[in-house]
Amino acid sequence: MSEFAELATQVMARCEMLGTLSQNPNCLDRRYLSEQHRLANQLASGWMIEAGMTTWQDAVGNIWGRYTSTVPNAPRLILGSHLDTVPNGGKYDGMLGVVAAISMVAMFDGLQRKFPFHIDIVGFCDEEGTRFGTTLLGSRALTGNWQESWRHLKDENGISLAEAMEQFGLHFDEVSSASISRTDILGYLELHIEQGPVLEQENLPVGVVSAIAGAKRFNITIEGMAGHAGTVPMSMRYDALAASAEMILAVERISQQRTGVVATVGKIDNMPNGVNVISGRTRFSLDVRSEDDTLRDEALAEIMQHLGEIGAKRNVKLSVEHI
Repeated sequence: MSEFAELATQVMARCEMLGTLSQNPNCLDRRYLSEQHRLANQLASGWMIEAGMTTWQDAVGNIWGRYTSTVPNAPRLILGSHLDTVPNGGKYDGMLGVVAAISMVAMFDGLQRKFPFHIDIVGFCDEEGTRFGTTLLGSRALTGNWQESWRHLKDENGISLAEAMEQFGLHFDEVSSASISRTDILGYLELHIEQGPVLEQENLPVGVVSAIAGAKRFNITIEGMAGHAGTVPMSMRYDALAASAEMILAVERISQQRTGVVATVGKIDNMPNGVNVISGRTRFSLDVRSEDDTLRDEALAEIMQHLGEIGAKRNVKLSVEHI
């Protein structure tokens, strides 16, 4: 077996190992500031040390490793990806970019190959935003763009972000120390799986990213009037769920008509959510993306116009929260 094949086997085995660290025994689910996050950082740190790197965890919970240059005041080339997952996530999403970078550095260390720059590998602690509803917490800490209001964000169990950080051994007030200087960064490179069908359909092993899709996300709340399914005539109903269904189809239709834009409703909550109760309140997510901000915002304006028209026609109240 060639050295590259051995490294590839190592990468896959380590992805499998990380894939066992889940807070849900039935699927892969590893969220920010969980015990599984702590274990993933420890595992990645150990592999970094084996690869000849020095390691540290920053003030927000990102795990870092440095393959040190012998050149004084050398710039840094940053490689990596994220170690958190969505619920029922894939075992290569994010993890592959961290693990492959570590194996590459291990190869350089074995060859005693040094560079005129540091190679820094980062395992971002939170990209998905699954636990606290705000994405990219790990990388935004590096840019110094954390917001004070995030202190009070809560997970589904009512634990605030500040409380979860304390339980993890971190402190919300110290997050600013995780920010990094822009002056010594040589570049950032991330290996990632394609989370779509194009490469497989085209029978291609790899692709090069040509653009990053900018996303805008919203929570849409529809308030109607709950009522008994057997006694309220159809003509007298203000059904929040039926209104939401029409709105969701409008989102799909509008995005299908516009090239270069994708829009998704991925989450919906319904109340009272009873089999014999007309829906009184629904809440659904909206994610709109494009590599062109103007195209995205034009599609978004059309979507919002149609949502308003549907709400008015059905006599339900529409509230929009930009998240």
